[in-house]
Amino acid sequence: MGCGPAVHNEVAERARCFFTSPENSTGWVSEYRDILDRHPAFLQAGVVFPDWGYGCLSMDEPAEAAHWSPFLRHGVDYVLSHYPKPYSERGEQLVAFLFGIGSHQVADEQWHSLSGLRDGIMKTLAKSTFNGEYSRAHDALDVGGDFAMAHMSDLRYILDKWSVPMDDVMEIYRAMGLAVPRWKSNLCVRRQFYAMEAVKRFGRGLFPSYASRAPMLTERLDDYYVGGLYAMATSTCDCWGVMAEWFETGDFRRQCLIRRHHSGKDNGSMHGHMSAAQSIIDSMWPNGLLESTISDTVFVDEYDGILSISLNAQSLFPDPFSYTGTDPKRLGRRHGRQHVFGGPSGGSIGREANATDSCLPLSTLYPRTKQLYTTSAYSGLGTAVVTGDFAGRGRSSIAISAPYFKARPGDPRVRSRGPSAGAVFVLEDPGLEYAESQQDILDADPLVLVPDGTFKTQFPLFGSSLAVVDFNADGVDDLAVGSSGYGATATGPMLGRVDVYLGHRGRGLSEAPDFTLTAEELAQYTGSPWSRQRIGGFLFGEDVNNDGFADLLIGAPYQSDYTFQTHTGRVYGYLSRPGGRLREPDFSLESPGKRQFEWFGLSARAVFVDELQTSLLLVGAPGHGARDPVAGNHTLAGKIYVFAVGDSGVPAPVDLEFTTTKDKTQLGSHIHVWRGASPLILFGSPSEHNSELMPGWSPDGQPPPERGWQAGEVRVIDPGLWATPKEEEEGVAGLLNTLCGAQSPGHFGRALATTESDVWIGEPFSSMESGRVYRWRRDFVQGPQCFSMPNAGDQSRLGQIIRVVGNGDRELLVVTAPHDSQFSRMSGSVLLLEK
Repeated sequence: MGCGPAVHNEVAERARCFFTSPENSTGWVSEYRDILDRHPAFLQAGVVFPDWGYGCLSMDEPAEAAHWSPFLRHGVDYVLSHYPKPYSERGEQLVAFLFGIGSHQVADEQWHSLSGLRDGIMKTLAKSTFNGEYSRAHDALDVGGDFAMAHMSDLRYILDKWSVPMDDVMEIYRAMGLAVPRWKSNLCVRRQFYAMEAVKRFGRGLFPSYASRAPMLTERLDDYYVGGLYAMATSTCDCWGVMAEWFETGDFRRQCLIRRHHSGKDNGSMHGHMSAAQSIIDSMWPNGLLESTISDTVFVDEYDGILSISLNAQSLFPDPFSYTGTDPKRLGRRHGRQHVFGGPSGGSIGREANATDSCLPLSTLYPRTKQLYTTSAYSGLGTAVVTGDFAGRGRSSIAISAPYFKARPGDPRVRSRGPSAGAVFVLEDPGLEYAESQQDILDADPLVLVPDGTFKTQFPLFGSSLAVVDFNADGVDDLAVGSSGYGATATGPMLGRVDVYLGHRGRGLSEAPDFTLTAEELAQYTGSPWSRQRIGGFLFGEDVNNDGFADLLIGAPYQSDYTFQTHTGRVYGYLSRPGGRLREPDFSLESPGKRQFEWFGLSARAVFVDELQTSLLLVGAPGHGARDPVAGNHTLAGKIYVFAVGDSGVPAPVDLEFTTTKDKTQLGSHIHVWRGASPLILFGSPSEHNSELMPGWSPDGQPPPERGWQAGEVRVIDPGLWATPKEEEEGVAGLLNTLCGAQSPGHFGRALATTESDVWIGEPFSSMESGRVYRWRRDFVQGPQCFSMPNAGDQSRLGQIIRVVGNGDRELLVVTAPHDSQFSRMSGSVLLLEK
């Protein structure tokens, strides 16, 4: 199997939005982008077409042929010989169709970890979640990926019509020496259309049955770096640039499939003998019921060599699903030390949270709101947000990243320094003068940081992560910006870059980086040139040695030192000092367990514990496996390792760690320190199962997922109790309380932020990915209080990141909604709320 039709269409749509001409380049890209815009029915049919013959009327061989470069080369040759420029309408249609096939080829290569890729999404899912069982990974990802798309988006951009230039396709096959019966091709393509229409209308209902098995399908389908939606789309965009050159010059020396950049076998054919389309149909309605139902609503016509398949708009499908994702109530568990969170009477607190329909609007707490947005589609606005006093004036600025942002050519508000996408917007004054307002972030007069001229690729993912540090220890905050896609190729062994922009008293941040570190340089500095580096995606500003200056921590959870230690991970530390440089790190930490796919370094936080008179560094490894005493299998239990920081500032492991045997908990995904006179620590595990909720629903023939899957939990820890250790519930020393999510999947605990009195918790996947946030106060007698933001938009993932600036009456709450599509498809928005 391979990607399903919805995933392939999403990849092509993102690529189409990214496919624009860099400044000072040839006009080829603009010409072919216009062709794609004019002929979406041909593009979308081509995107799915290569899978047409798998498992259908013994047409596997011609389907396999459509997955590789020779098919595209013969197609381009055919265009050049039959449709000379300026292209006729038929020529443009075939060009759009071939661009769709190119997108399919690139996506499948990453999806399946072919051509020497060692850490593609399929391999990673199989080895991290299914004990290396690829068949289970294929089932969860190939079919479940399409249902995840239906859950993530309304898919309205996917047309209810496909157009296939069948005369031309048959001629391309003949040029390759393949005889393809036309009637078989027509019938099998029609079956693909059935599957696409079924996913659009009913895929959301089957999402729980697949996503509940694999947190990666929910958490990382969007942004995993080899085979995630963004990764496949950006590679497709690059490939389309090469294809435009083919059409213009007839020169095929430049290739765009990954196999040209990697040694090693191609791992056989793309697929086995079952298409994702057939698997989707079988999953929805066994015994052919779906196909027979949909066929009555579909109109098929072939005229002048073009096969047209469309949906009869007057027909309605019977909808067998009623999944809403809503759980009946929020439940919790109480632990022994409730007095810390007692109300005025000192009693323990209850934790019955509000139901979905009882969430209050955030404006009840914060009457002044501003929604910052961009019209750059799929920009990733709000991927990272930090606050810092970059000018030393005693007030904080807000830095917001958008790793895929592309300004319109000639936009005077952005001073471009090169061909690369990505931006970080730094706002000194959010300007909340009105009760409610919306503003293009470029009109908010931000300092716009963009990749400089040393970035050579289109998508270095500038702004993948941000951290506020004091790198030169001058008392003024500095900004570290990660670019996790920086490298010679998007799938190379050395990927990533970290730039540090110094803050200057009275004038703010430098406009160009003062210090730069690349993955290749880091590998040389640490004596590991043969490792597979991936830096820039996880940056942390933490006062590791308790000297009052925030140090820079570079988490590298996807680092692989050896082929048999994939994704063991590391953390590199740079201590703040006058005259500091980004060269050899002051320390390099590896997991004491050093297990594959442990993802050590995905999170990191430092805390000084008075009772121990020691600074501790906590590092999360959410992929750590543990044997479940009930299920007996190794799971994504997760672990948090603790390191004590000595006088030298170098952390060393201590005999203290936090783990669980609970399946798919991924403890260590998020760590937050609730600072105050007596600091507390919050462990967020958003993929954790809340077993106290009622079982869910599933269609006939599917095992029902237990209600509460990926509901999420937040554990509240008192590190002061570590000085007098005792056996605690779940093996978590100092555990005071556990707050539990109530929706499947809600991902309660994905974002954590605190004020002196409040904890803010994000739940971005709740309410069908519309998202919501919770406030929990130390003096609350009741549980977390639910808040929503109606103007954030449906399926916007409100609450992905939360930040708090200031305190008291001057408190500013920052909440991101990275999938907000109100202003442009999934362009994202950031909400600023002030009392």
